[in-house]
Amino acid sequence: MNTPAAVPQIPLPPHPTGASPEEVEAYAGHCLAHLHLQDWQFGWDKTVRRLGCCKMQQRRISLSRYYAEAYASKDAAQLWRTLLHELAHALAWVHHGARGHGPVWKRYCAALGIPGERASTRGVEFTSPRPQQLAKFSLCHRETGEVYRTYTRKPRISAHRLRQCYIPGRKADTLGQLTIKSLEP
Repeated sequence: MNTPAAVPQIPLPPHPTGASPEEVEAYAGHCLAHLHLQDWQFGWDKTVRRLGCCKMQQRRISLSRYYAEAYASKDAAQLWRTLLHELAHALAWVHHGARGHGPVWKRYCAALGIPGERASTRGVEFTSPRPQQLAKFSLCHRETGEVYRTYTRKPRISAHRLRQCYIPGRKADTLGQLTIKSLEP
């Protein structure tokens, strides 16, 4: 696929001043139509670890409803920027088959009016509205019992594979010493 030398500026109508879910949905639909992405959809998701997502195979762009609610009152500009970020992914995929945050995506970001866009950004302080699940398993040192990570579900890893794993920066003392333990009584 060709990598464009430059993508001309893509004029989009100004986004609404507010950032209610209805306004975001309407503007996203308008942008998809304006960018000739009529077979794409916009939707909300319930993630709490990212702002937005572009699923190329499903032709779907989504934003986290939880983050949208947080940004609507604190930093609505970041919400609109995230929508453009995801639209740039869609354009890079449709026109060039490009995934990720490479040069093609960066050119589309610039064309959509967000030059210098990065792969990720630190968001506003945010507390998940979902209750945190209690850990049921832990990855720990076989001899010392030091816990390195906890899990809500039992990790799918064979004993043989686990013997080959180690904690980065502590290979000498953790290689072959890791084990998964149940935290439930």
